[in-house]
Amino acid sequence: MKIAILSIALILTLTTVKAQNLNEYKYVVVPESFGFLDTPNEYQLNALTKFLFEKNGFKTLMKSEQKPFDLEANVCLGLYANVEEDSNLFVTKLVVLLENCNGEVVFRTEEGTSREKEFKAAHHEALREAFKSLEEIEYKYAEKDAETSGKDAITAVAAVRGEVVTEIPGENPQIAVESEQEDEEIEEEVTGNEVTEENGDYYVLDNAVYFLEESNSGFSFFQKGMAEPFASLIKSEGQDSFIYSSITKQGLAYFDTEGNLVVEYFDKNRNEMIKTVYRIQD
Repeated sequence: MKIAILSIALILTLTTVKAQNLNEYKYVVVPESFGFLDTPNEYQLNALTKFLFEKNGFKTLMKSEQKPFDLEANVCLGLYANVEEDSNLFVTKLVVLLENCNGEVVFRTEEGTSREKEFKAAHHEALREAFKSLEEIEYKYAEKDAETSGKDAITAVAAVRGEVVTEIPGENPQIAVESEQEDEEIEEEVTGNEVTEENGDYYVLDNAVYFLEESNSGFSFFQKGMAEPFASLIKSEGQDSFIYSSITKQGLAYFDTEGNLVVEYFDKNRNEMIKTVYRIQD
């Protein structure tokens, strides 16, 4: 009995230590491709990895995305994700690794497995299985005193980008862009508070009409008649899927064989995946 109690106590202690280690990091950076894949974001695995980290409370970005100011000033605020495969003919096996800025592994999940025969389904199931050991950590970022005193470095990065950091009491540093180009954009918004819709495809959902406008990172997603986009589609190098990001939802987006825009995200309240189809307008 004593041995059993000691074993449980040891497991709880190790879990607490792991949680404390991860809580020191503010971001997770996910690459566009993993070494065992033939093409970027194959099986939509990289996009799913980003989604699952966000589901577990991490601030996550793809490697090709522009870094936040504090991460660019201090790369050691971030962890860098990788997925390794050790599959055989019958079982797909995946492990998720998190490395610090020095290339040291600070967290390694338990191995996730799947016996599904279809490759995409098998890799998705194995990855979700691997993430279960991360869910036990209950990650929550603990801001360091060193970070709160590192505003000079953030301001320096902003200066290089031609931007300036302003502060709001009780809030994190806010970024304001000071340039002639922004002044022109603001003037355009005041004089004509409508987005010029490009001659492209329109999508319909519940009698509302939507359209996509190309951006530097992929697409901005608009509802027709609205001046601001309500979501972004961040492209991957594979071009077959996107990271879907809105104020309330984080998930995956892709075009099906009929040209419809499909968005999949996890609903925490319902504890299930939700699939929304924006049907292309004839």
